[in-house]
Amino acid sequence: MTLTDGASLAALYEELNREYFEAILPPCRLIWSRRLTRAAGNIDVRRKIIKLSVPLLIESFQGASLFGPTFPICGVECDSYETALREILKHEMIHLWLHERGKPSGHTAEFRAKARAIGQPKTRHAIALPAPKRGWIYVCAHCGHEFARRRRYGRAVACGRCCKTHSGGKFDERFKLKGKQLKG
Repeated sequence: MTLTDGASLAALYEELNREYFEAILPPCRLIWSRRLTRAAGNIDVRRKIIKLSVPLLIESFQGASLFGPTFPICGVECDSYETALREILKHEMIHLWLHERGKPSGHTAEFRAKARAIGQPKTRHAIALPAPKRGWIYVCAHCGHEFARRRRYGRAVACGRCCKTHSGGKFDERFKLKGKQLKG
């Protein structure tokens, strides 16, 4: 039995629920997704569905190297899909934990505090993302940070890092992103 089958995923969810959430979380449907390629996991808190990325959580760890790839996930160094899956599932479960308590379920200060309490000092993963074939690439002219999106932004947006560092987190025209369409 591997962690890719439904029964094992459900057992892992229950284990994490007991260990980190006092077994208060309701059952969730856990689904592997090939289409989820930019995020390692996501949750629909209302429908109680957690989607997990096959490309990022399984295929990223199937390197041909003698020593497999390692990626920091939520600040935890992961060297296998099992450890990566565990950390991503904990992350998604924090969203549900907040929702069940009637709190905003985004990456709030309370989210970050709970993440640190369960051993996750960060809220993001550093898995090498596949290069996008279609969509948009956005670049900050100030810091050079580059990222991909499937869709074009419908309004002017600025680099979050630069705005936090230089303008107290408020939108600043100096850090407006430049977009380029990819045609695949």
